[in-house]
Amino acid sequence: MTSTTAEGDAVRKTVPQRRGIWDGKTIPLTTLVLGMFSLSLVLIINFAWERQVREFITINAVTDLRKDLTTFHLWLEQYLNGDSDIDIEKTRQSFIAAKKLGQALLSGGAVQTGFVMQPLEDPAHRKKAEEIMTLMEKLEEIVLIRLRDKKVSGSGSLNDKEFDKLFNETISRAGELQEAVEKDIVSALADFRKLSRIILVVWSIIIIVTALGLGFLVTRRRNSEKELLSSQEKYRSLVDSTDDSIYLVDAACNYLFVNRKHLNRLGLSLEAMIGRNYSYCHSPDENDIFRKKIERVFSTSESAQYEHKSLRDNRYFLQTFSPVRNADGRIAAVTVVSKNITERKQMENELTALSLSDPLTGLYNRRGFYTLAELQIKIASRLDKRLYLLVADLDDLKVINDTFGHQEGDSALIETANILKASFRESDIIARLGGDEFVVMPIEMSDDRSETILNRLNQGFEKNNDKNLLRYRISISTGIAFFDPEKAVSLEELLREADSSMYNQKRFKKTAPGPSHSDPAPGGLS
Repeated sequence: MTSTTAEGDAVRKTVPQRRGIWDGKTIPLTTLVLGMFSLSLVLIINFAWERQVREFITINAVTDLRKDLTTFHLWLEQYLNGDSDIDIEKTRQSFIAAKKLGQALLSGGAVQTGFVMQPLEDPAHRKKAEEIMTLMEKLEEIVLIRLRDKKVSGSGSLNDKEFDKLFNETISRAGELQEAVEKDIVSALADFRKLSRIILVVWSIIIIVTALGLGFLVTRRRNSEKELLSSQEKYRSLVDSTDDSIYLVDAACNYLFVNRKHLNRLGLSLEAMIGRNYSYCHSPDENDIFRKKIERVFSTSESAQYEHKSLRDNRYFLQTFSPVRNADGRIAAVTVVSKNITERKQMENELTALSLSDPLTGLYNRRGFYTLAELQIKIASRLDKRLYLLVADLDDLKVINDTFGHQEGDSALIETANILKASFRESDIIARLGGDEFVVMPIEMSDDRSETILNRLNQGFEKNNDKNLLRYRISISTGIAFFDPEKAVSLEELLREADSSMYNQKRFKKTAPGPSHSDPAPGGLS
């Protein structure tokens, strides 16, 4: 009875099961639709407001244009009538300022108030602005003529009348443009007020719908918890009969259900587990990894499998994380099925080791060497350090096979591998590439140590031959290449360079006088 109560307290954290109009999808969807609608209204209002600001800037620009033209007209007439106090350059600047404002109406740009004006978009407004610019260009031509003829021209001349006519028409067109823009502002303000009222209504509906929906959800949730609790015992009888660990957790990684197998493994009672968090009996690192896996199931709604090594007993498990859905189709919890795969994992590790090792000598094979050597080259490039590669070829292996048999040839290869392992450190990469080819990549070896290591290697073969363990003498030919991060080359190029050095040594041995390395050892069998 106690365990059932404990489970019930934890299960009450799940979501309701019944369907209805007020479910977990209806409220968010309704709120989203209304919210998107109100957002669109806000964007429309923002657009209308920006348009009003642009139109206010336009009105200011047109007002400044009319003011500059009027000032220009007044000063020009005074200058032409002989007023010596008038600064003709200042008069000209007034006209230039008016002309720049007219250009800004069509092309945009900074205006006298400091604002940056956008080009007029309304075709009717642009047409009026173009007419203003045309009239101002004609005004400029007439002004130049009047200034040139100042000494001979008097008031009332044809040029004076034409100038007054063009000036009045320009001022009139500017006034018409100003009135048209002001009408647009009045219309936009009316639309702005209507949209504001609509937004208030929409947000009132959102608040009411959300409040009502949450009330219904709370009531239905309490009823559905009882239904989920009643099915708990049926679920337990099913999962307690398996040898796999099975447990149920919520989004916060709290245990909702634990089967008997997992309880026995943890050494805890059901009362101690139900409602507890996963972190209660796991390390912080394990808890962080587990939480991310649970979050992934809730976010993707998909099952997932992971291999897990327990820090408790170093056993391997295949964990299957599956979403548990309620009647609404939403994820209420996650079921974890943990299957012991320790034996299978050990077998996989053994097979992996076999795939990287040479079965005859126990050294790395070609695949193992390439895998580790490529990694060391990347590390050397990153740390900007030199790296050495030594290739070795067992001399006269074919002669040994033909003379003493392939079994003796295998013994020579094994003995060569043992000498290489004894001459280098355990951390160095030693491999048999195939046949009589060996390669060594010391992890740490400087220029001044390379000669020492070669001497030690040759001494190892001499000591082996002196012990007379085999019926023949064995020796190797060697070649060295080094990897320089400043002149990086590939592993294949490094091997070719070392091979070339090694074959030079092999050719020298063949031409040098002395006994063949495959000759019977003193006292050995022929």
